[in-house]
Amino acid sequence: MKKAIDLWAAMPAVVAYDQRRRRGQEPVEAREDLDYSANFLWMTFGEEQVPEVVEAFNVSMILYAEHSFNASTFTARVVTSTLSDLHSAVTAAIGALKGPLHGGANEAVMHTFDEIGIRSEESLEEAATRAKAWMEEALAQKKKVMGFGHRVYKHGDSRVPTMKAALDKMIAHYGRPELLGLYNGLEQAMDEAKAIKPNLDYPAGPTYHLMGFDTQTFTPLFVASRITGWTAHVMEQVASNSLIRPLSEYNGPEERHVP
Repeated sequence: MKKAIDLWAAMPAVVAYDQRRRRGQEPVEAREDLDYSANFLWMTFGEEQVPEVVEAFNVSMILYAEHSFNASTFTARVVTSTLSDLHSAVTAAIGALKGPLHGGANEAVMHTFDEIGIRSEESLEEAATRAKAWMEEALAQKKKVMGFGHRVYKHGDSRVPTMKAALDKMIAHYGRPELLGLYNGLEQAMDEAKAIKPNLDYPAGPTYHLMGFDTQTFTPLFVASRITGWTAHVMEQVASNSLIRPLSEYNGPEERHVP
């Protein structure tokens, strides 16, 4: 428990200082008078954020914190089942999360927006039209578009409405309707063509972008949140441990002899 709390407390500094390092900025000390999310933003940007931004960030942290036996959590439990240590389990989980099919999807969403082109002078309708055309072309080329579909939620990710509401508030706060146009255009085109709904990463990516986070910071933000879920699973695994060792069934040619 102590190790878990220490990791959860340290991760905001790790993530915030990493973004500042890449920008050539000095670290910003934490403050005792701010809560978790307000402090996280303070250490990242060096200035207090308005309550609307703090609340939207807090929503994302809560939604990302835990999500059953996803790839990274299962990885952490497998490592723990060998009676390895908590830090090794978390490190392995981060490795699994790095992949674009898992935690890296929120970064991929912004890469898609960048590929389409974010034009601040554009209206919502104009941006939506361009995004829809891009999606139709991408699907025609059988290109994988991140931020849509989920292995568990076949009819829509239950976390999306809450995160989308936070995104809407950020778009209104920063006066960026063109981002909503891109969001709506892609979502509509995917729904019409494939009936596939967005997952949590789809609204989370542009929300972090509006707040000022570098795209490379999106997955580390996921880590800062999911550290709570991972370590809870690690402790649960240890409490009633059994080595996780699935069996495999060979499906191939019969025995062959070398001439």
